[in-house]
Amino acid sequence: MRSLLAGLGPADVRTAPFPHIVADRPMEDGLYQELSASFPGFTRMGWDCAPDQVPNNRRFELSAEMILQSPDLPACWKDFAAYHASPAFLAEVAALFDGHWDPAMLAALDGRLTGHSAGLRRLTSTGPYRIHQDARMEINTPVRDRAFSSRGPHLDTPNRLFSCLFYMRAPDDDAQGGDLVLYRWRDGPTGRIADYALPETAVEEALTVPYAANRLVIFPQSLNALHGVSPRHPTPHTRRYVFVTAELTEDWLRQPLSEGV
Repeated sequence: MRSLLAGLGPADVRTAPFPHIVADRPMEDGLYQELSASFPGFTRMGWDCAPDQVPNNRRFELSAEMILQSPDLPACWKDFAAYHASPAFLAEVAALFDGHWDPAMLAALDGRLTGHSAGLRRLTSTGPYRIHQDARMEINTPVRDRAFSSRGPHLDTPNRLFSCLFYMRAPDDDAQGGDLVLYRWRDGPTGRIADYALPETAVEEALTVPYAANRLVIFPQSLNALHGVSPRHPTPHTRRYVFVTAELTEDWLRQPLSEGV
């Protein structure tokens, strides 16, 4: 399986508004087409929701653990999930962002991201290892009535090490919006950083990465890694992507102390 990071190096890291990489066509065309053509629809991804009761602009996921256990999914997806949720991929990410990892994260990991026990993120119980990895298919369902965002500006969970979005926009998807927005703090971190969405007044837009087929965005977790999704206008199309990540068993990103505390 070709890594999504093949061909990328430290020179590809952009540092504003926080360290990240945007890459087009990270997957070779033939394999991308195979993955795209076999990306499951809502009837497979929608858990226990009936096809005639599709919720509005809601996220559903199929974890790497579930992909590997699903007899109905093709080998290309099993190979993809197995590699991108492996210690080998984590080592690639660690090297790619060398010099850009948050000191607090490194302190929690004895100075390095590699060499720790790692395994698949489990849905029913926490695995007996330090780092939990996933490479999961995700969708946002169609938007019915008005434009709105599936997720405003936020920081990812405080135990996360990195976030990687591999966009798989369908060929016939002509929807407007649903792009990734990178933000910066207006006056430094304010409010509760673990909130699902931060106040718009606390952040400002810095960069928009359009949602496009075979496009990759990856960044380390940090107190500055603010991002969200732009409003998606009414559309019958499903927003498709893969989310690759790694998390610690415990939180490492801490709420900043207020002034005077």
